[in-house]
Amino acid sequence: MNRVITTSASLLLALLASGSVFAAELADAVPYSYGMPLDVARVISIDEPNSLTCETIQAKMTYVDSQGEEKSVTYLKESSACANS
Repeated sequence: MNRVITTSASLLLALLASGSVFAAELADAVPYSYGMPLDVARVISIDEPNSLTCETIQAKMTYVDSQGEEKSVTYLKESSACANS
């Protein structure tokens, strides 16, 4: 029983820590607003928190524009758990 509690506590702490890292990464991104023009030449990555429930989450897209500059934008979307419900 103690092993289960210890393992659960460790997993919870790891999840909370990864959420904090993800929140810090979002800080340098521009929030997307409807109709905002995006100049995306190449997508580098799309990052989002891992959610086990169907909910609205904030994702971050990092991309290179046509001038070769790397930029980031955040946007709201449904979590991938919504596809399974």
